[in-house]
This record gives sequence, structure tokens and C-alpha cells, in this order.
Amino acid sequence: MKFFNIILLFFSFNLFAHHPGNKIEAIFPYPTLDLKVFKDSMDGYNIFIDVKNFKLDPSQAGKENKDNTGHLHLYVNDIKIGRVYSEWFHIPQRYFNLESNLIKVTLNANMHDDITIDGKPIQAVIEIKNN
Repeated sequence: MKFFNIILLFFSFNLFAHHPGNKIEAIFPYPTLDLKVFKDSMDGYNIFIDVKNFKLDPSQAGKENKDNTGHLHLYVNDIKIGRVYSEWFHIPQRYFNLESNLIKVTLNANMHDDITIDGKPIQAVIEIKNN
């Protein structure tokens, strides 16, 4: 029984260790995202993330949510690469291991909740093909 309680305790803590996937509705004027991808001369790709009507503020990460304020999450092929706090991000070539690769960037509130419009996450997706 002790073993079961320890396992249950571990999983209950683990449930709260990750962000629950809550959604926060954006306010007008609604934020927008646009991605531009540039092949890096050394390795991988440089991504320019054009963010409008949204304040990127790394000092607020993990703090109380504020309207249209937070950070970005960057994914390659649905694997989270990291948080983004500015318009530029470099992604090493090692993440582009498929013939067709998807880069996705999402808007996230300070507490990491998805920023949405009518319940749909605000995100931008671009495809990179390996030659």
C-alpha cells in the first residue's frame, strides 16, 4: 500500500509540473504572428517572428497573466524547442531531420497558457523541406 501511495503522490505532483493547457482569450486589437525563415550560412535556420499587438516580456514569465503579454513557444515537428522572448531565433539543423519539417510558433501568456481568439490558439506554421 505504501508503494501505491508513493506512486500516486509522484503522479499527482507530475500532473502539476507541466502547464495544463488552459486558454486565455486575447483582447482587441488581436495579436498576430508571421514567420520568415532564412537559411543560416553556418547551421540550420534563423527565424524572424513578426509579432503585432502583443508584448514579449521575459521578466513576467511565470507571473500573473496580463492582457496580450507573454512569450512564444517554438516547436519543430511538434517537439517544443523552447521559449522565445524576442523576434529572432536560431534553430540548429539537427532539428530538421525529416523530408518535410514544420516550424510552429504559439503565443503564450505569462503562465504559459495558450493565447486564443474564439478559443483557437494564435499560432503560425511554416514548412521547411530538406533538399
